[in-house]
Amino acid sequence: MRKDARHTRLARARLPCCIALCLIGLAPVTGCRPSAPAPGPADLSIERDLRRGVEEIRATRDRKKLHAELVRLLAHLRRTQATTASARRGRELALEGFEATLRGVRSQLDFIENDSGEVAAATRDAKRADHYLRRGANRLRAAGQAFGIQIGELKRNPHLEMHTRGG
Repeated sequence: MRKDARHTRLARARLPCCIALCLIGLAPVTGCRPSAPAPGPADLSIERDLRRGVEEIRATRDRKKLHAELVRLLAHLRRTQATTASARRGRELALEGFEATLRGVRSQLDFIENDSGEVAAATRDAKRADHYLRRGANRLRAAGQAFGIQIGELKRNPHLEMHTRGG
């Protein structure tokens, strides 16, 4: 019986050492688990389109030109299929963001082209433009997060700002 007690004490004394060795031995194995799938060419294309579209929104002063650019960009994004879950989410958010921005720009064009002298119609178009531009900016920022891109302020771009005095 004494021999069993001594054996138990020795086993208990060695236990922390054995656990430590096992953990050290498992560390390289767990470090080699497969990481997230690498983005494919389609995912990189979507990210490029997102960056290019945001830059167009920030830089383009001419609303008609911006409208045309957004239409082309949306057509390209719709044709591109993402391969990873985060890229699919980013693509959907980018589509929603660019569609909302396109609606906002269309409302701005309506304001400029159709509402001279009509205060009620001008107010409606200005509110609609502001609503869609805000929604678009929020969706584009969320799309950027899906790709690990920080997209700052878009809505308050002075080139896209609504002005009630002459557009």
